[in-house]
Amino acid sequence: MVARQLRHQLLGADLLRHQEKHGEFTDEELAQARSRIFGTADPDGSASAA
Repeated sequence: MVARQLRHQLLGADLLRHQEKHGEFTDEELAQARSRIFGTADPDGSASAA
């Protein structure tokens, strides 16, 4: 559990550094990331895992 929390904190810090250097993520970039992490809903409603 502690390792998971530490990874989460480090990832958050890394994402903040990226945004400071390159600007905020676009809606398209966020949508692509969510799709890869959580899977997407196809037009017929079925989910596909990344």
